[in-house]
Amino acid sequence: LRLLRASIANSRQIDLAFERIANCFFYFFLVIIAVAILGINIWTVFLSFNTFFLGFSFLFGSAASNYFEGLLLIFVRRPYDIGDRIATSNPKSDTNPNGSSTWFVDKVTLFTTTVRFASTNEVATYSNGSLAILRIINANRSPKAIISVLIKFGLETPFNKITVFRTAVENFINARPREWIALAGFRATRVEADFGYVEYKVVAQHRESWQNLGPVLQSKADLSSFCLEATKKLEMKYESPPMPVNLSTSGNMDFGGIFHNENDDERKDDAIDTGDKGDVKSNKSISAEDLQEVANLFEIRKKAK
Repeated sequence: LRLLRASIANSRQIDLAFERIANCFFYFFLVIIAVAILGINIWTVFLSFNTFFLGFSFLFGSAASNYFEGLLLIFVRRPYDIGDRIATSNPKSDTNPNGSSTWFVDKVTLFTTTVRFASTNEVATYSNGSLAILRIINANRSPKAIISVLIKFGLETPFNKITVFRTAVENFINARPREWIALAGFRATRVEADFGYVEYKVVAQHRESWQNLGPVLQSKADLSSFCLEATKKLEMKYESPPMPVNLSTSGNMDFGGIFHNENDDERKDDAIDTGDKGDVKSNKSISAEDLQEVANLFEIRKKAK
């Protein structure tokens, strides 16, 4: 109701300002017609003021152009309304795929737009002419937000484990129909053989719009946490390899001694022979149903709230 009253009051102010501009044009042409009826040569009057108008055209030409672009933005494009969450960016560059920093629209006039930063509640003012050349993202007109989560797997991770992980994520999303619509995508985006990992992207579609950002970010955090716990459960967590550090001032470093120790194989054999299973990973296969208890942790946390 508060936003409705603010929108009505703001529309009334814009209508009054537009009426004043229309009155100026009306009385200007009315004076020209009256002078023409009196038999005065109007072109002689215009030529006498030609030099005066020419000097002011160089002074206010750019400002008048920006003002006219701002009028077209407000009356023709109308990219936002009072209370909308918006973000501005350069139209020649791509936007952030994880979402943009947003502002709430507080007030709109023919000259300026007053916005409030959503994160810190800071208030700023844009000239409408400066906004006319920017890309304006309206979160209120962006329903069913699509979010993505990046996960890294080691190159040695078998494909059947990745398939189990995908099924577990899909079950996690389908079990929450009030939050999620569906799993929109699960694909490899990068393969870094030098660093030993494959990067996968989990893409999911939320039921809320970007205007209601709080629930969207909370659901994304839950999905990211579940993916992390699932990788731990499946023993798929990626760990970056140690990088060699050469502390000597001269000579070459023996990298073979850093990445491989001859005693490592003997320790593994001794551990297997003595029955010490602390350093040996279990070969037990885990299915997507076994990860259901991990998904239930998020339900327990929500009920506790």
